[in-house]
Amino acid sequence: MLTAAITGAAISPATLVNIPFSLFIPALEDEFGWSRTQITGALSTFIVLLILALPLAGRLVDRFGARRIAVPSILLYGLAIASSAWLSGSILHLYAIYGLIAVLGAGAQSLTFIKVLSVWFDRRRGLAIGACMAGFGLGYVLVPLFTRALIGAWGWRAAYAGLGALAVLGALPVIAMLLHDSPAACGLAMRDARPVSATPVRAAAVRAADLTLLESARTREFWLLAISFVLMSAALNGVQSQWAALLRDRGMDAAAAAYLLSAIGLGTFPGRLLVGFLIDRVFAPWVAILCYAVSAVALFWLVTGRSPAGTFLCALAIGLSLGAENDILGYLVGRYFGLRRFGQIYGALFSAYLVGAAAGPFLTAHARQVSASYAGALRIGACGVCAACALLAFLRRYRIPGEMT
Repeated sequence: MLTAAITGAAISPATLVNIPFSLFIPALEDEFGWSRTQITGALSTFIVLLILALPLAGRLVDRFGARRIAVPSILLYGLAIASSAWLSGSILHLYAIYGLIAVLGAGAQSLTFIKVLSVWFDRRRGLAIGACMAGFGLGYVLVPLFTRALIGAWGWRAAYAGLGALAVLGALPVIAMLLHDSPAACGLAMRDARPVSATPVRAAAVRAADLTLLESARTREFWLLAISFVLMSAALNGVQSQWAALLRDRGMDAAAAAYLLSAIGLGTFPGRLLVGFLIDRVFAPWVAILCYAVSAVALFWLVTGRSPAGTFLCALAIGLSLGAENDILGYLVGRYFGLRRFGQIYGALFSAYLVGAAAGPFLTAHARQVSASYAGALRIGACGVCAACALLAFLRRYRIPGEMT
């Protein structure tokens, strides 16, 4: 299950679309004369349609199972990415392709793999989810280098074709062979059940009760998670989407920008494993606050900081925070709301995260176009991350199976 989940995460719409996006901006500017704001609108289109598609994908995963949804989703979105190689000079064509990738790829997003791992694991659920999400970190490191090599050797059209082939020939066979919805589907008993603990917890702790989406939306935990993840996502994804362009403005060449973009992935890879290990042992919101506080400091430094070493450390910090988001969100959904409607609830909350991911890149690019600088967007983003940390501090303690009241 971990092999399937890690592969699905490493070669996913998030890694094949979001991460290398900024590497295509200069090529599309030169080829078609589009502005950065216009090009970034394609990423916002992708995320907006993904927001609309994810709740339905979560419902389908809950009803039909992860495997039946993931396999066709990977095949179709991979073909959609490859079709970008035949992009015409119309900006609407670019938006249409990215919108199609979003809709077709919704079943191959993190909600599918986190749902499966939450069923297979309990006592080590955080570590299992962290290992899966480390696959995203692996993709964040390798996909920019792969994309940059293809662009340098054969051009941006070949790079799009190569990314689509990576999904169809890389992720699809592994998921088709190894992904199963539950131990029972393989004739196995669950081996990671949480033993009864003598550790008392506060009586006010929240017990997961297999809530419906509507019931979950009536809790304060749902809205604290939704708002905090919108703020954090807008800030960090806004910077990530413009990373190569930001460094280009500061005089770095394309190769250096690609390496520093990979540094974000370098931060996510160990960050996800560390976060997964910690949230099995420490109250997960405190882990999230620590990770996001580090990224707030990094964004403030980037306003005026220019040194390559400092920029590299900031990339690692941003990667650490981006590496914590899905791990912690998926873990908290299971602990606060249960697993019966996990796909729907996680899909709704991840859609909230994507609202920030859609707005952040566009607003960051627009701020740069208006002021000829990313400084204002970086300051606002850092303040938004700080606000997200403050909201997470109000989450109540959750109760896990086996704990005594």
